[in-house]
Amino acid sequence: MDSFLFGLIAGSFVSIGAYSVLIGDNPLSKFTEHLYTGILGGYIFATNWDYIRSNCVNNIAQGQIIYVVALALSLMLLSRLKPEWVWMSRYPVALTVGVGLGLAIRTTVMAEFLSQITATVLPLTNINNLVMVIGTVTATAYFIFRTEMKGAYEYVHKTGRVFLLAAFGVTYGQTVSFRFELVIGRLVDMLRPEVIWYTALMLVLVAAGLAYGYRTGKIKWYSGR
Repeated sequence: MDSFLFGLIAGSFVSIGAYSVLIGDNPLSKFTEHLYTGILGGYIFATNWDYIRSNCVNNIAQGQIIYVVALALSLMLLSRLKPEWVWMSRYPVALTVGVGLGLAIRTTVMAEFLSQITATVLPLTNINNLVMVIGTVTATAYFIFRTEMKGAYEYVHKTGRVFLLAAFGVTYGQTVSFRFELVIGRLVDMLRPEVIWYTALMLVLVAAGLAYGYRTGKIKWYSGR
């Protein structure tokens, strides 16, 4: 079995196991969740260790002793694996959060504040620019809280709320559309001629196992309450 076919079969198994949670909590969905979490954790650990090796260990081997500090801070993060040493991991976490926050504030002010203000200053020569300016101004004014909604501000407040709801709706629609694309892509892979037999067999086995579990009372329907 080549790696491509093995990947399709493994993907089919994980997909069926993950989506089986829609009909109730069951051992297959739990196994899939734990398998995914374990693989993801191992991948992140291996990626981070490779980053430490290429950026710290190799530089130290070349005589750049200053990277010993970065290596020590990186290894201190691993102290979270033992409860008695958790306190050691607080120092690199605090340093990382502080540096990251400082860099984020600098870039956020330029990218998400000043740039948006500049992009909003548009000539009112067409309907698109008019909608952009009105929407930005009224949506910003929506967050100016007053005790009384009277006069012109009442209409500005309502208009800003409409634009905010429209923006939230578009964002939600794009998210749902993206999720459907992922599902459709996975279904297309599961229905490939190379693995269609395996997909059908897995569906039959999952259905039989769930039916047996529900009949014996080992698996119960998820009521949402």
